[in-house]
Amino acid sequence: MTRHEFKGIIESIVDETHAAILSTVDSQGAPHTRWMTPGCIEDRPEALFMITTSRMSKIDHINSNSQAELMFQTRSLDKIVNISGTATVLDNPSLRSEVLECIGKHLHSFWKINTSESELVIIEFLFNSATLYTPNNGTKITISFAGE
Repeated sequence: MTRHEFKGIIESIVDETHAAILSTVDSQGAPHTRWMTPGCIEDRPEALFMITTSRMSKIDHINSNSQAELMFQTRSLDKIVNISGTATVLDNPSLRSEVLECIGKHLHSFWKINTSESELVIIEFLFNSATLYTPNNGTKITISFAGE
């Protein structure tokens, strides 16, 4: 499977589910997981983007250790993807607008507890490697995005 084909699978799952689990590590080395709503931006195929607020603990985790992982799956559980990568917190109004246009309509729960747009920041997640599990046929494919 090529990187391009793998990216297509990632994009189709993101488009179907609008949900992923983001794992980060705090400064004490303890792992933390939380649901996120990732989105793809057409001219940035090597990354996924998420919205959060600057006051969330995940921001401190990412700033102290940028290595993170995303996990998501199809609704039917026939494909499960883990992506290891580098997360970066960005405070870019233009990019924020683009990401909000992409995923804003899927942030129902987020908007219930986060009402101030002035605190919004972007998490850019760049792929290092990804693994696709297909439990129905017992296959596992890993692709490296390093050096792409």
